[in-house]
Amino acid sequence: MDKMEKHTEMPLVGIAVPVYNTDKYLAECLEHILAQTYQNWICYITDNASTDRSYEIALEYEKKDSRFKVFRNESTVSAFKNWNITLGRFAGLDVKYVKYECADDWMFPQCIEKMVQLHEKDEQIGAVYAYRLEDKYVNCDGLDIYDGNVYEGKEIIRKSLLHGLYIYGGLGQALYKTEALKQVDANLQVINENNIHCDVEMNDNVLRNRKAGFIHEVLTYYRRHEGQVLSFAEKTNTLLYGIERRMFLFLDIFPELQQPYRELRLEYAIFLNKCKRKKELDIFAWHEKHLERPITKNELKLAKKQMRKRFLREIRVNIVRLFTV
Repeated sequence: MDKMEKHTEMPLVGIAVPVYNTDKYLAECLEHILAQTYQNWICYITDNASTDRSYEIALEYEKKDSRFKVFRNESTVSAFKNWNITLGRFAGLDVKYVKYECADDWMFPQCIEKMVQLHEKDEQIGAVYAYRLEDKYVNCDGLDIYDGNVYEGKEIIRKSLLHGLYIYGGLGQALYKTEALKQVDANLQVINENNIHCDVEMNDNVLRNRKAGFIHEVLTYYRRHEGQVLSFAEKTNTLLYGIERRMFLFLDIFPELQQPYRELRLEYAIFLNKCKRKKELDIFAWHEKHLERPITKNELKLAKKQMRKRFLREIRVNIVRLFTV
């Protein structure tokens, strides 16, 4: 049996690479796909009508290796829509596993191989995750290595909501079982284009009914730079919106979320009050537009009382410091 025959006996993996104006990083991303020790893959690249050399670079790799296939949108659509377009191309193909690969990130050489190996050990696994290198720092490291490699998906969600466990790490972090994603949407339109934290929502949807696999090794790299969705999210503090939405959706499943949810709503009201006071009207408008359960008058009233209490407490602390120095 030659090398190619051996590879084709392994499950086919589809790699989805949505691209928009990332010519600075794209070649590095695609080189790391070529460098994978796991070779039975196909990679679909969808250029979102880039205005730089991204499309030309993608075409160069299509010529270099037939496993790359390049598409181009007629006009630029939202990043989230392009993610759905790119992954959706695999819906009618016989790919057992799929992976998003953001065009400005990359994978370590054994990433797909090790993730496929873990998937194959348990048919109930919907997604396999691993540690992630974010610039110079390793994250997605909240699980105990002595607990093994396979976890109940709902338990991962519960620990995430109640204890801040973070293993999702964005769209390029995991290898998903295609069947599990098709349970979310038969056409692999698994991204909620109206939710800025759609990657978290997608992972939640997969793990509601599936197990999670985790490899205690660094297998992916995430690059921080201006222009990312994350940069906007941090500037606008959309994390409050994302957590509020997640908690609400899981209140019926995890009753212990009721009190933390009420406390979060209060913090949300305080945040909006501060936005008004600081005249950060663009940030306030974003939250007002996207928050599905608007902050009530009673919550705003409680928030103002809490803000006064905190202000008075801060004054007392400062006075004590002044006279104890």
